[in-house]
Amino acid sequence: MTTVNISRQSVNQPWGMKISGGRDFRIPLQIKKVDPNSPAAGYVNSGDGIKAIGGTSADNLTHMQAHQLIKSAGNHLQLTVLQGHFKEVTGIKPKGPIKFSPWRNKQQ
Repeated sequence: MTTVNISRQSVNQPWGMKISGGRDFRIPLQIKKVDPNSPAAGYVNSGDGIKAIGGTSADNLTHMQAHQLIKSAGNHLQLTVLQGHFKEVTGIKPKGPIKFSPWRNKQQ
């Protein structure tokens, strides 16, 4: 585990990262994407697991709770991460037509 301290110039400047997961998604919080030349670049990477946000354990946070903690961090964000914990999955596409549609209701 590594603790990183990220700073930005203004609260109007985005941190430059996207997160995914959370208790409500039943998968651990993780860094999904990091924008190059952003405050987060060089501190966190895609696939890093988030263990704490500003000293608050991320183990039981919902996605929105984690988002709010990050948003309310002001100009200094502290993250505890497991570097490279999740492998980035790219290029997965269905090989044929998608046969499941949750919006289609078959009534006869």
